[in-house]
Amino acid sequence: MTTRAMNLIKTPTLGRVEKSGLIVTAVLVIANALLGSSALAFGAAVGGLLVIANFVAIKFVVSALIGNAYSKGFSVFVVLIKMAMLVGIVVSLFIFTKINIYGFFIGVTGVVIVIIGENLRGNKNGTL
Repeated sequence: MTTRAMNLIKTPTLGRVEKSGLIVTAVLVIANALLGSSALAFGAAVGGLLVIANFVAIKFVVSALIGNAYSKGFSVFVVLIKMAMLVGIVVSLFIFTKINIYGFFIGVTGVVIVIIGENLRGNKNGTL
């Protein structure tokens, strides 16, 4: 196996953003379950976990693009497919399940604030 191929097949690890996002999502779910309703808590959990999964997917796509393993045209295609899948998942969730939209946006907003906060705090070793 070449070095380039070995670099693309890394064991996925959780960075600071993912760990902090999971903690904030758990706190939001517990707070919404205690103060709000279970539907609100479930919506916050789904929203937070979906944004964290999207962030991890972005990290994988960017690491593959930086490694110059694929052409620029294919890279654009992969990014568009990832975004289409995210939109499809969100639309499917709202059409086929009864997810509380307010809870969903609470979960999304919590993780987005974590991402912004980690970037403002500063990167260590050039990674998130």
